[in-house]
Amino acid sequence: MLTTKTVSIVCRFCGGRGKDPFGIMSYISTCCVCGGRGIVTVQSPYIRCAHCSGTGAIKRLTCTACMGKGVQPSTAISPQVCSVCRGSGDDLSASAMYCLQCHGSGVVSVKIMNVE
Repeated sequence: MLTTKTVSIVCRFCGGRGKDPFGIMSYISTCCVCGGRGIVTVQSPYIRCAHCSGTGAIKRLTCTACMGKGVQPSTAISPQVCSVCRGSGDDLSASAMYCLQCHGSGVVSVKIMNVE
């Protein structure tokens, strides 16, 4: 069984500055991921989001796989590279979308069955 807890990490979308990194609305706009705090709370243990490579952004948009946090909870007991996206976290037919098999993490949990 995997034990999880909530931890605070630096917001990957704004780099901890609390401001919109792209200045789309205004150069003083707050970050849409952390709400201007510069930190976000995530479930630990966590892994880097494969879909956005840990940046929290796809082009100039918030990564939909990790919701802009740059990390995803690691729930896999024995993680294996996702066979659908080959670990990239991307939908191979549309790279702006995340892989539906692994939800953009690049890994899947393999269930081990005992045969008797």
